[in-house]
Amino acid sequence: MSESAPGPTEDQVREDVSLFLQRNFPQIQAHGGDSSITEVDLEEGHVAITLSGACDGCGVSSMTTEAIRRRLPRDVEAIDSVAVSTGFDGLSEGTNRHISDDVPF
Repeated sequence: MSESAPGPTEDQVREDVSLFLQRNFPQIQAHGGDSSITEVDLEEGHVAITLSGACDGCGVSSMTTEAIRRRLPRDVEAIDSVAVSTGFDGLSEGTNRHISDDVPF
């Protein structure tokens, strides 16, 4: 009877996700943003990532979050679903808050 190889550990998945972000999205840090892995659920194959710093108000952060959600499961075998949020939580996942023109700066 052969034993199946054990799956990756949470630490391995966190490392794989970090390397994926560094390799594929260097602009996050290059533009003053940061990323953190806030949740890894190996049973569900789910990871949650928060983009912060300059990502909070960046006009292209919604494109970045969508690209991460699409590409990460293809690159990291243990991941099936990805949630990406910016500092504007409380809204829909991975979207930015829109500031009304009538709010003074």
